[in-house]
Amino acid sequence: MPKDGVQPRWQELIKPYRKPILSKSIWQLVNTLVPYFAIWGLMIYALQYSYWISFGLGILNGLLTVRIFIINHDCGHGSFFRSKKANQIVGFWTSAISFTPYEHWRHSHWVHHRKSGQYDEKGVGYFWIMGVEEYKNASWPTKAFYRFYRNPFVLFLLGGLWQFGIESRLSFSCKNWAQRRSVWLTNLFWASIIVVGGSSLGYWTFLSLLFPVIATGAFWGLLLFYLQHHYEGSYWAHKPDWSYEKAALQGSSYIKLNPIAEWFAGSINYHHIHHLAPLVPNYRLKEAHNNIPTFYNVKPLTGKQILSSWRLRLVDEEECKWADFPNAAK
Repeated sequence: MPKDGVQPRWQELIKPYRKPILSKSIWQLVNTLVPYFAIWGLMIYALQYSYWISFGLGILNGLLTVRIFIINHDCGHGSFFRSKKANQIVGFWTSAISFTPYEHWRHSHWVHHRKSGQYDEKGVGYFWIMGVEEYKNASWPTKAFYRFYRNPFVLFLLGGLWQFGIESRLSFSCKNWAQRRSVWLTNLFWASIIVVGGSSLGYWTFLSLLFPVIATGAFWGLLLFYLQHHYEGSYWAHKPDWSYEKAALQGSSYIKLNPIAEWFAGSINYHHIHHLAPLVPNYRLKEAHNNIPTFYNVKPLTGKQILSSWRLRLVDEEECKWADFPNAAK
């Protein structure tokens, strides 16, 4: 506590945690990428015994893909290394491994950070979100398709495969040459991998190995991203009343995970801190959460909030809060 008795604001307290630690960044690359490639080798080797052994290993590699994605995510924020060039190089390759075009995704995620919790910009860089009145006034085909889209099976499983398997391969929404190039280079990277793997093992065999990796990574990645902002009581405001701090601390969740799940998630479960201070690298989020008084009152999501989150499919324009479809609302 300072001599004048005034508690420092979070901006001052969080400054030390915004500095990446080179040894920790390198170690995270080693303890993530080495197991990832080793497991790929085991998946291929296990084919001579049983495909289902390879399938199980593919699920494990899908979880590692989520962790690889978080490294790419940190590089996109410029928080994994102090060097801009190092962030770009590592960001591109970890992004490519996790089926994501680096520059294109980095831009959309940057927009998400700037607009998160703003009703007027709902869904930008995020899931498709409709307002209650917007939904009521929509045509029946739009309502039907939105209900289909918001089905949990479609949203997390089919949606994940669409997002990372198809939509990320397209460059129509790119804003500039750098974004288009990132899409094309990522496509070239995976086309080369598929040609080499297909030529060596057979295309059907290789794709059957790739499927559990991309399906698991996409499912858990999207589920985490969904729970980071979809929960009862999450912050919404119209643009004139919007607050950056409230959007982070009241509109971004803290999900309490066991140490193993937290490791695979790259500590992104401390999402309230990430939205408040994106320059904090993932391996320092927990440390900041435990040591800064501002975060003491941030409560983790309850099991009830998590289980009921799939019903939060609309946003009430007047009350600025999540709502369910009109015929299911209480």
